[in-house]
Amino acid sequence: MLIRSRIRGPKLGIKLMLLGIVLMVVPWLSYIQLIEMERLLIQGQQNAQLLMAQGISTLFNSRDDLFSDLPIHLDEYDSLFVYPLEGSTRIDGTIDDWIPNTSVVYRDFSLEGDDDGSFSVALGERDDDLYIHMRIHDDALVYRDPTLLSLNRADHIRITYPAGDDQTDRLSLSFSEPGILTTYHMQSDWATPMDWSPEIDALGFVRETDEGLAIEYRMPLSMVKDNHGFSIGYADVDNSDTRNVRALVETLPEHEQEGMNLVVFRSAETMNLIERLGFVDSRVTVYDSQQNVRADSDVFSRTLTNVEDDTSALSIGFRWLRPYLHRFVVGETWTEMSEAESQELKSNALKEAIAGNPQAIRRLSDTGSPILLAVHPIRSSESIIGAVVVEQDISEILSYQQAALQRIVLVSLVALAIVLFVAAGFAIRLAYRIRKLRRETSGLIDTYGRLTSDSLNSEVNAGDEIGDLARAIDNMLARLHEHNSFLQRMPRTLRHEINNPLNTLRTSLDTLKTIEDKEQRVQYLESAERGLLRIGAIVQNLAEAANLEESLSQEEKAVVDIEQFLENYVGNINLNYGEGSVIYRGLNEPLHAFLSDMYIEQMMDKLIDNAMDFRKSNTPIRVQLDRSSSHLRISVANQGPSIDTDPRLLFERLVSHRKEQGKLHFGLGLYVVRLITEYHEGEVRAVNLPNETGVVVSVEIPIGLDPDTREPILEKAA
Repeated sequence: MLIRSRIRGPKLGIKLMLLGIVLMVVPWLSYIQLIEMERLLIQGQQNAQLLMAQGISTLFNSRDDLFSDLPIHLDEYDSLFVYPLEGSTRIDGTIDDWIPNTSVVYRDFSLEGDDDGSFSVALGERDDDLYIHMRIHDDALVYRDPTLLSLNRADHIRITYPAGDDQTDRLSLSFSEPGILTTYHMQSDWATPMDWSPEIDALGFVRETDEGLAIEYRMPLSMVKDNHGFSIGYADVDNSDTRNVRALVETLPEHEQEGMNLVVFRSAETMNLIERLGFVDSRVTVYDSQQNVRADSDVFSRTLTNVEDDTSALSIGFRWLRPYLHRFVVGETWTEMSEAESQELKSNALKEAIAGNPQAIRRLSDTGSPILLAVHPIRSSESIIGAVVVEQDISEILSYQQAALQRIVLVSLVALAIVLFVAAGFAIRLAYRIRKLRRETSGLIDTYGRLTSDSLNSEVNAGDEIGDLARAIDNMLARLHEHNSFLQRMPRTLRHEINNPLNTLRTSLDTLKTIEDKEQRVQYLESAERGLLRIGAIVQNLAEAANLEESLSQEEKAVVDIEQFLENYVGNINLNYGEGSVIYRGLNEPLHAFLSDMYIEQMMDKLIDNAMDFRKSNTPIRVQLDRSSSHLRISVANQGPSIDTDPRLLFERLVSHRKEQGKLHFGLGLYVVRLITEYHEGEVRAVNLPNETGVVVSVEIPIGLDPDTREPILEKAA
């Protein structure tokens, strides 16, 4: 039972802190696990994809013939780049089905200083077909008159490309109204067709716009695939009466040595090599050293039905919460990648690969889906001739992460429910303990205000704050019991103490009636006077303790030279008790402090009286003054019995440890000393002298502090 009483549990704050840690550590660890799992999966996929790109690049290593069909320095030519198209494309004059190919850009052509007849053109390629889209600015549209045989008497499109053997093939795209275009192979005058049979393998569509025309055209890639020269022109006819060509805007190069534009498109042999690899879930693209697409596989053919955007409340809530959660747990700012950043990452990775550094990055596809891109250089014996890019959609990996997240959230909610259940049980237990303590405490005092017990049983051995409270109440009960016992003894003590001087007074007065001798009468009068003084001292002691606290609040302080004050005080004491009864040792220099000299004198009276009562016969009392940077210390020491109890109890009200009761003592002397010291914002303590030869009481008081402003004051004479 004794061992159990010494073992106490953790504090209440520690219990609540542990409860909070249990509550927070589960989702925190879960999110860390989620991030690490995502990084592990993506890192593994990046490594595998980079190995795949390296393996594919070996198919093209030293195959300079696949990349030598273009001039070495493309910057010497005006090039029309053919961009690979993804998905089906409908010939309807719009660019809507080209939009997913964000890399497709238009090139503008116009006559200097004249916007009429100018156009923008973009080229695309898919399934061995060449796609052309033109946006034409024309102030006055003139459609073909079917009754006229000349095809150059209306607005029309001209396409020119080499046909082999130094021959040039010309195509005229004519239209008599918005809708289907008609394609004819033309003679050199652009007026008469080679024959009146239209080209059946080509298809075009024209539609009117606010600025003029929009034309979408498809033709077999085989027409221009083996010969890279190519040009497109728009013949603008504005006068419907004369029908003469006002202006001809063409995509001719600026270099005079070249008669046509250079068309850069994918290599057929390179395409065949890629297609034979048979990838169904990755896209492979081959670039030349000028970062032009030379071949690519089909777009992702696998339909990821299990990675559709989750619109559940849990997913929506997580997407909203994740930036804040990521910042709090990982310490990194969560940012969604923009389309421009994604394109820049791809461009930089491609440049690094062509420079000889393989790369693996995470970016967004043209449709906004997350993908991994691995790029590896293609080397020849002398230099790097291109790069292989392998792209794979990682939506499935992220879907696994999302599914894991949902499970983690579910587990966290279950853990939270368990913790809340435990917390509820803890709160119920805590409330029960508090109510039990309240019931026992309420029963400690009866209806007459008397204590029914001097100790407390409930929660005294508990180690938390409730246990501290119970022990404080138990200590309070012990002190109240001691106080009540003192009050119960007080009437008997007062009767005894007052009866003694009253008996002396009565006896002296009765004797005075019968004694006529003058000297004896004086002696009995002095005895009666001492009895009256003793009764007055009893009343004074009781009143002194009752009024001291109130009088202290009304007393004003002043700057006092405490060195001179104590020196004078000890001198007066020695006049009463005899020279050498009190020995003073000071600083031998002025020491000014802000205090009440009247109450300091009263405090010294109590200390000297206490020391006189306990000192050995014929031993002096020693008073000493010391100072530090901010405090002064007055010490009063006497030789005699040592303190055998807690020294702090000496300064409580109505506590006396005198064994001899020759004089009246109510235990108020040192209590008054404590009140005066606390009024001066100081501290008082009592300790035994070395070797238990006596006791020294020290009073430590701040010097130079104004109680109103709490700022230092100048040391000056009072």
